Amino acid sequence: MKDIENKEDVKLLVDLFYEKAMKDELLGPIFDHAIKDMSAHLPKIYSFWGTLLIGEMSYHGSPFGVHRNAGLDKRHFDRWVKLFSDTVDENFEGPVAVSAKNFAKTNGYIFESKLKMLEGSRKDI
Repeated sequence: MKDIENKEDVKLLVDLFYEKAMKDELLGPIFDHAIKDMSAHLPKIYSFWGTLLIGEMSYHGSPFGVHRNAGLDKRHFDRWVKLFSDTVDENFEGPVAVSAKNFAKTNGYIFESKLKMLEGSRKDI
């Protein structure tokens, strides 16, 4: 097995992951509801992961905003991280693959924390 080295590897990782996630009983309905045209959404995801993993520097934006009102909780983030990490492990090995899994865990934790903070601030209103 090889490491994640280029755009094609990033695209493969993302495609394989979303193939699983779209079929997942917990995550699939979220994607079905939130993303009307996955083919239009995928280039943004390729760009996001390409920027993080191979220094592509093509992603501009804030991924949190898209997830803000999707009805997500800890279960969703935990499942997302598990499926993503499993997909990495099934297809890649090496330092960039390890970084990919670490980024997924970190992003999941940050998104979950931000959502909890927003939820708490809404209760104060």
